[in-house]
Amino acid sequence: MKKINYLILLMAMAFSMGAMAQSYHHGHGRHNCATAEQMRLTMQALEKESFDDKRTETAILCVTLGHFCTDDLARMARTFTFDDNRTKFLTYAYDYCVDRENYYILKDAFSFSLNYDKMMETIHFRHHRR
Repeated sequence: MKKINYLILLMAMAFSMGAMAQSYHHGHGRHNCATAEQMRLTMQALEKESFDDKRTETAILCVTLGHFCTDDLARMARTFTFDDNRTKFLTYAYDYCVDRENYYILKDAFSFSLNYDKMMETIHFRHHRR
């Protein structure tokens, strides 16, 4: 059985408690995003991980539990060392992102724009073959 990170447990509790998300108006409408405290806990958990593989697992768990905007996801993605891990994380996170219409801003999170393009092709293909 995997050992659960204490910070992840705290974060899960923060996400499930009263102030689930902060609402903001951006572009096409109102979105519920992670609060500053939820984002602080998330970044703390990601920065604690020494290796991208473990960081990817942690980031995926965080995204599954929370309400993240593209700005939050970009910040999380920048903690990765390699674009392959950014791609894996951001491709997964797309389904959980509260403002997918802004996914284009994630291009700056990649070391190479070609990797962003490949990620967007994968997302587009996955969502249009359903």
